[in-house]
Parts: sequence; structure tokens; C-alpha cells
Amino acid sequence: MTSPTENPLDALNALLEERARYERWLAQLAERREQTPTHVFERVRRDYSGRLDGVMVQLRSRGAELEGTAASLEERVNALLAEETSRRDARAEVELRALVGEFGSDRAQSELNACDADIARFVADRTAIATELHRVQEILDLVKQPVSTGIPARAPAPDDTSFDELAFLQSVVEQPSPAPAHAAEPPRALNGPLPIGRSGPQPAVRPSAQARPASTPSATPAFLKDMPTEQVKTLKCQECGTMNYPTEWYCERCGGELAAM
Repeated sequence: MTSPTENPLDALNALLEERARYERWLAQLAERREQTPTHVFERVRRDYSGRLDGVMVQLRSRGAELEGTAASLEERVNALLAEETSRRDARAEVELRALVGEFGSDRAQSELNACDADIARFVADRTAIATELHRVQEILDLVKQPVSTGIPARAPAPDDTSFDELAFLQSVVEQPSPAPAHAAEPPRALNGPLPIGRSGPQPAVRPSAQARPASTPSATPAFLKDMPTEQVKTLKCQECGTMNYPTEWYCERCGGELAAM
């Protein structure tokens, strides 16, 4: 409770300094957390936090008073500005009447001096009150700010059994494996389409074993479909001796060109 002669702003400044001191102590206390027994640390922390809470209660209890003070100061600033503007207009009118010859030099100078004195007084008063208003608004902003204890939350204990269920489920779900790089590559194109019959012209380019066309079931004659595999492969490669299907153009082992049987 402030005394009648105590300036309310001085009392508020004292409370703000006390608040800053407790916040600083709590921040320094947080740096000693790991080196201090838990029960000792918590006892000191509760002491400082209790003091800080008491200061904040006093500050917030005066919030309405501060808002009223700010409103009153703003009204005074606006009133002084209006008076200053009026005196500046009066001065300009005196100058104009002197220029047209209505006022003599002595009267004009006397009235101009009076206007200047009033304007200077209004400016000085308005500046002082505006400074006080700015300080009250700063205090209001500080009072509305949340309290900073400077102490982060303690990490969970090693025996903590809680876990992130969503992360666990994501870890056990099988992720699709990327397709091999060569699967996306198109087969190497040959120079021109393959011949339909063996009596036609032979292709000019000899493809590698990797790029040779694969035989399809539709290329096998109907009378050979029911025969064993070793009877179907009747075409012998002249280069490596591997037996191939009679419908093949190139050896399935070395890729060599097969001659007609």
C-alpha cells in the first residue's frame, strides 16, 4: 500500500525491479540443477517462485489503476496539443494583421511574444506528460507479459515406460522397397523390326545377350508344344554348341546368330 505522498510510478518501478531480481535468481538456479540434490533444489525454487508470484499479484492488482492513469495522461496530452495549436493559429493571425497594417510593430511584437511564451509552456508540459504516459504504457506491457522462471522442464526418468505408439507402429510397418534401377530402363532397341520368317533377310546388327528379344509361347509351332523340352531344342549354335529352339534367331547362351538347320 502506497502512502499519499508516494508516487505510484515509483512504487510500480520498485515492484518491477523486484520481479526482475526473482526471475534472474530462478535463471541462475536452473544452471545449478544437476549439481544440487533434488529436494534442496525444489525447496529453493518454490521459495523464489512464491516471491515472484506475490510480486505479480501486486502488479496485476494495479493493472486497472495503470490503465486509468494512462487514459488520464493521454487526455492531458491531447488537451495541451489543442491549446498549443490554438496559440500557433493566434500567432499566425497576429503576423497577418501586422503585415496588412492593422497592427503596429509594438502591438504585433507584444502579442507575438505572448503567443511564443504560451506555445513554449504547452510544448514543455506536453512533452513531460507524454514521457510519463510512455512509461506507464511500458509498465502495463510488462505486467501483462507471462512470468519467466528460467527453469526448463526436467527430462523424463530412464525408467519411464511411456512410449510413442504412433512412432512404434510406423517403425514396424514394412516400407516398400525401391525398384531396381535397371527395371525402369527400357530394353535396348534393335535397328529395325525382327524378321518374321527365316527365309527373309537377316538383321544387320548383332544384339548382345542382354538385349536379344525373348521368345514367346505363341512363336512355338503347335506340333511342338506337347513335346519334351529336350526334343524342342533342335537348333544347334555353330559357335558354342548350345541347343536352341528352332524358332530362335540368336543363341540363348552366347547371343550368336543361328544358322538354319
